[in-house]
Amino acid sequence: MIDEKDFLVEGERRLGRYTTVIMQQTQHGSWTPSVMQLDSLVSNYRLFLRPFRRKYVPATIPAHYVHRVLMTKLERYRVVALELLTSHYLYMMTSTGRLEDFYDDLRAMKAPPPRVRFDERVARADIVRLITFFGQQPHPDQPDES
Repeated sequence: MIDEKDFLVEGERRLGRYTTVIMQQTQHGSWTPSVMQLDSLVSNYRLFLRPFRRKYVPATIPAHYVHRVLMTKLERYRVVALELLTSHYLYMMTSTGRLEDFYDDLRAMKAPPPRVRFDERVARADIVRLITFFGQQPHPDQPDES
C-alpha cells in the first residue's frame, strides 16, 4: 500500500483510496481489465498509482495534468475516463464497486496553491511510464459521458 506520510506534501490530504484496474485494448479491439490491480490514492492535489505487492515508487498524476474526468462505458464496462493533457486517456475501474466515489474524488482534485510545486519532469515521466506500461496510445475519439 502507498504510505501517505512518505508522499503527501504540506496541505495535501487523502480524499479516497481504491483498488483499481486500467482497461486495456486487445489486439482485436475489444476492451478488458488489466490483470494487475493498482493501489490508487486520490488526494486533493494528485492521483497516486502503484501496483499491489510491488515496492515501486507510486506514479503520480497531478490534478493540473488531468484535462477532464468522465464516467463512461467501454463495451459492457462502466469506467472512469481520465483525459490527460498528453492527449492520452486512462480508462479505469474499481474492483471494489466504488466507481462513483472514485469518480467524485477525481473530480474534487484541484491544482495546488502556487506555494506547492511538483517537479514537472517527474510528473510527465510518471504519465509516460504509466502509458507505456499499459501499452496505451492517444485516442482521438472522445468518450461519451454517461
